[in-house]
Amino acid sequence: MADRRDELLDTWAAALDKAARAGALTGDVLKPIYVRAIDTIAGPRAGALEIDAGLDAGRLLRALTADSGAVLRQFVSWPFTGEPACYMTGRYVRCEAGWPDALAEKSIRLSDLGLHPNGSGRWVAGKNEHGQTVTLGLSDHAAHFGVFGTTGSGKSVAIRSLVSQLAGSGDRLILVDGKFGEGLRNLDHLSGVVGPLAVDVESARAALGWALAEMTRRYEAHDAAAPRAVVVVDEVQELISDPAIVELLRRIAAQGRAARVSLVLATQHPTTAAFGGDPTIKRNVTGRIALRVADAKSSEVAIGQSTPRADWLLGAGDAYAVVPGAVQRLQIAYVGRNELDRLLVGSPMLTAWPEFHAEAIGQLPGSGWPSGAEVGASILSASRGEGRVKFNRALTGAGLPGMSPERAVKLLGLGRGALAWLTSQGASVRSDDDTYTDDDEMPL
Repeated sequence: MADRRDELLDTWAAALDKAARAGALTGDVLKPIYVRAIDTIAGPRAGALEIDAGLDAGRLLRALTADSGAVLRQFVSWPFTGEPACYMTGRYVRCEAGWPDALAEKSIRLSDLGLHPNGSGRWVAGKNEHGQTVTLGLSDHAAHFGVFGTTGSGKSVAIRSLVSQLAGSGDRLILVDGKFGEGLRNLDHLSGVVGPLAVDVESARAALGWALAEMTRRYEAHDAAAPRAVVVVDEVQELISDPAIVELLRRIAAQGRAARVSLVLATQHPTTAAFGGDPTIKRNVTGRIALRVADAKSSEVAIGQSTPRADWLLGAGDAYAVVPGAVQRLQIAYVGRNELDRLLVGSPMLTAWPEFHAEAIGQLPGSGWPSGAEVGASILSASRGEGRVKFNRALTGAGLPGMSPERAVKLLGLGRGALAWLTSQGASVRSDDDTYTDDDEMPL
């Protein structure tokens, strides 16, 4: 199979080189494109060419991507699967086309790729295009990971493989599943799991609250020797309607790195909305495993840039691994059912998560929850018909910290809603001296 793939790639490369030099790609024999070198890459799921065209790279890219890649398709020397792609990677023009099933490697067992890597927070992800084993890890550069992929992409396989490997490295695992346990079912019997699998909003709040309390404890105790704690949330988009969960995730994403508390967030729909609309969470998720997603917008979030296109991946474990400064295509390795069953011998350290109290979030420094003073200021600004800029000025003028435009808009909306409710109850807000007047105590 390997020889056949190399032969097809050589044929593709020779045809493109000949057409470029003859001017066939530009439609003008007087305007040839000069190709310096072409490297061929026989990956598990797709063949690729990396073309060094020097200063002609831009012309070559435009020619091959014109009319939705119509020209590119004519040169692929096999009945390709999916959508051929062409984009710039560094100074090279890269072209990719999926192998037909007879030439593709869709099933790669984790046990065939060698032993688990040494060290906390590390796992074998799969095999890359050069036949090398890809190891990923939670680190200062990628303290949090996202795993993105639609139905049939292999997301659940990637998550189960990741979790089972972290369980064997001495890490502490907090497991949350937004689809009632469908993705992470039974994994709470791996060693290192802290508490029961959280499968609804209430238990998710409690599990994340425990993780936040543990992060705070580590900072207060200067506990640098504590094992890494990894919060794995599958189908996170099903939980972000709860503002407490969004705030808990935001705090861990923003401050967890130095305390060795990490997030692994998985979703079928990688959009800003899937993270509760809070850019802090998405911004801090710098490591990604991008499997096939639904569209170009989802791909841009999953990859962190416009190319390569995750919506053109082939499903069933075909993925891009993304860490700061590097992107590589790989086939995700899976853990066999028998192998996983042998690992399911533990019990959670806690039989139940401690009860979660939302007030605890507000007591933490820099909390994202509005204080009473902020709510009061928002009601006063709403009564004056003020916008975001004047509202922020009112806050700073009263000695309160300013806030981001997004937060100011949300808080103003809260103030308008509260003002409408107060008015309906017969209360009034006097904006001239900033005092409330009503026969009853103001119900704030």
